[in-house]
Amino acid sequence: MRFLRVFIGALLLLILIVFAVANKNAVTVSVDPLPFEIELPLYLLVFAVFFTGLVVGVLVGRLNAWSASRRKAEAEKQRQARQALQGAKPAPAATSGTDSAQLPPPSPLV
Repeated sequence: MRFLRVFIGALLLLILIVFAVANKNAVTVSVDPLPFEIELPLYLLVFAVFFTGLVVGVLVGRLNAWSASRRKAEAEKQRQARQALQGAKPAPAATSGTDSAQLPPPSPLV
């Protein structure tokens, strides 16, 4: 498995190098409302846009995961508080059956 990962990584690196060598012509990048322009090699512009998107995607994914874990922890605290108020013992683990007698009551918060 490690060999396959290294092989695919080396292949992608080779493709990126070939792309960079084939696209070394300069392009002018300007943002219309702003008064400046910058000349960059095309491959550098493409790599910058790709990695910017990658970083934004990873950050959004991490924020969503963090938010989901917070919601899960809050729901667990509410479930424990509800059980403490009812004086009930903890709910049994979920089974593969769909018997409604074994399911906990639906939460009004969901």
